[in-house]
Amino acid sequence: MEHALHLLLLLVVTRLFGELSERLGQPASMGEIVAGVAIALVAAASLPIPLLASLAESPFLEVAAEFGIFFLLLLAGIEMRPREIAEHSGGSLAVALGGVLFPLGAGFALAWSVLPETPLKFAQALLVGVALSISAVPVAVSIFRELGYLHTRVGRTVVSAAIFDDVIGLMLLAVVTGVIETGASPDLAAMLALLGRAGLFFLIAIAVGLFLYPRLSRAVSRMRIPAPHFSTLMALALGFAVLAEALGMDFILGPFMAGLFFDPETVGAKIYDGIKRSVGDFTDGLLAPLFFASIGVRVELGAVTAVPGFLLALVGVAFLGKLLGAGLPARLAGLSSRESLAVGVGMSGRGAVELIIASIALEAGLFDQPDPIVANLFSALVIMAVVTTLIMPFGLRRVLR
Repeated sequence: MEHALHLLLLLVVTRLFGELSERLGQPASMGEIVAGVAIALVAAASLPIPLLASLAESPFLEVAAEFGIFFLLLLAGIEMRPREIAEHSGGSLAVALGGVLFPLGAGFALAWSVLPETPLKFAQALLVGVALSISAVPVAVSIFRELGYLHTRVGRTVVSAAIFDDVIGLMLLAVVTGVIETGASPDLAAMLALLGRAGLFFLIAIAVGLFLYPRLSRAVSRMRIPAPHFSTLMALALGFAVLAEALGMDFILGPFMAGLFFDPETVGAKIYDGIKRSVGDFTDGLLAPLFFASIGVRVELGAVTAVPGFLLALVGVAFLGKLLGAGLPARLAGLSSRESLAVGVGMSGRGAVELIIASIALEAGLFDQPDPIVANLFSALVIMAVVTTLIMPFGLRRVLR
């Protein structure tokens, strides 16, 4: 009963904030993140508002956000074609590498310049650099969809780069986890093995999507049960997600790859349009708002009052690092100045991987020091992720309008 009430309250609050955001000329996702921040502030202030104060700690919100990520990536895959990804793979790889390496170095340098001299200084600085280097794939995909830019050259470049970014991010996650837990980074063989598993995943997914799925779709067309094609699509998405996690990858690659191979030529235009509309309504009307609210709910305001200068520098480096690191390679790849700026802004949002890294460091005691910057580093990283995600849709609308 409590979960149902939480869902009702959260849906109403996020949709109202989203509508307000649209009326102010901003994307609904921006208002939905602000709704999450408002819920976090209510919880932090211990205001006697029934259910709202306990909503921030509800495990239901985390589960709903996971479903939101799954369906956002599935829908993005449905709306794109493998050819669109392939056509932009070269430039997107350069964008991903620049968008990772530039903020990684800048974040490490910023942290190294302000952190106290302790045996943990290298691990702490590396943590900041890695947290600043990884983009939020679901956030980028959803906002480009919402703004209607998914099928533009900018949208295809950002989504393709975000997929590469996710693979690079997993390798960096392995490095920083190794440093935190053992004091040493993983050896070259371990990194090559991770890269090989990533290649194996894409090889299997492409083979299934190109050769097995069309045959399976023809067989499913003869079934008499309701919605057989939707069930097949979900089974493929879940199967790819399981395969991705089994190979040490992020589950979000599964639904995206499944959606890529679900096209009108395979299942027919009528079935394709019907399922695309159903998945879109379910995602945009329920799951996406919950996902964006879950980002805002993670805000912890300790760093705002304790280390405001460092927090401002962290957000600035995080945003400018992606803007330059991803935008310059996009310009060199042939995009216009305006498109390159949009690519940099589109890669600037942060999300789940950064919070996972920060949580691992928190549990390992990396922040257990009296220095105010170290003590508030977790809070600062969470605020950075939320603020850059808020800036992203606002900036994109300004650049691309």
